[in-house]
Amino acid sequence: MDRLQHASTRWQTRELVIGTVQYATGTLLIAIAWVLIAADQDRAAASALMPGLLILVLTDLNLIGFRAAFERMVAGLGLWTLLSPWALGFSTNLAAAWAHVALGGVALVCAAVWLRQARTP
Repeated sequence: MDRLQHASTRWQTRELVIGTVQYATGTLLIAIAWVLIAADQDRAAASALMPGLLILVLTDLNLIGFRAAFERMVAGLGLWTLLSPWALGFSTNLAAAWAHVALGGVALVCAAVWLRQARTP
């Protein structure tokens, strides 16, 4: 029983950390979109805003009750954010491109860790 309780506590701590990092990633994407709008970078701003908002919503839904589908969607959003500088043609704007690559990578890794953690007893 002690072992099970310890594993449950460890799972809750990891879940909280991963959820916090995912939430911060979504928030940073929204903040970057705001900065990019001010700099007249519409495509880069839209590419940061939509995934940021969706990551926040999916993270909230996931914290209410874990669903692998939510994390798979976050992984897809992370991948899109990571690749969007080249897909939408703003890779020459180094600040926007690096922000998208870094935050997309963080979202993708968090989703993968959460999915892996869910499989571990």
